[in-house]
Amino acid sequence: MTDLLPIPPIETATDPIHSPADMRERWRALMGPLGFGERLLWVGFVGKDRRMYKTLTQSPIGRHPNHALVDKLLSAVSTVLADFERGTTVALLLTRPGRDSVSPDDERWSETLTRVAQTVGLTLEPIFRANDTALVEI
Repeated sequence: MTDLLPIPPIETATDPIHSPADMRERWRALMGPLGFGERLLWVGFVGKDRRMYKTLTQSPIGRHPNHALVDKLLSAVSTVLADFERGTTVALLLTRPGRDSVSPDDERWSETLTRVAQTVGLTLEPIFRANDTALVEI
C-alpha cells in the first residue's frame, strides 16, 4: 500500500487526535517523505487536550523485539511521563526500510510493546509502522 494522499503540512502535527486515522495523519506530518535506512522506535506523547507534544525521541531497534530492551525503554518512558499532566498517553511508531506490508516482525514488536506498556502502566495510542512506501496501523 502506497500513500496516495499528500503529506499533511508539519503544522498539523499538533492538531487534536480523535481517532486512529488522526494519529496516522499526525505521524505522516512528522515523518514527511517516507524512506528509512534503519529500524527505529519513535516515542511521542499525546496530552490530555489530545494534541501531540512537539518533542519526540527515537531509539534504534533490531528486527526482532528484545523484551529486556523494551522493558528498559518503556520503564524510562513511564518515568518521564510522570512529569507530564495526568491523562497524557504514549504514541509509538516503528520505522524500518522495506516496501512490504505489515510483517510478522512488526506484529511481534507491537505485541511486545503493548504487553510491556500494560506491565509498566502506560496508556498507548494505536501503534503504527512506517516503511519506504506506507505508514499504517499495526
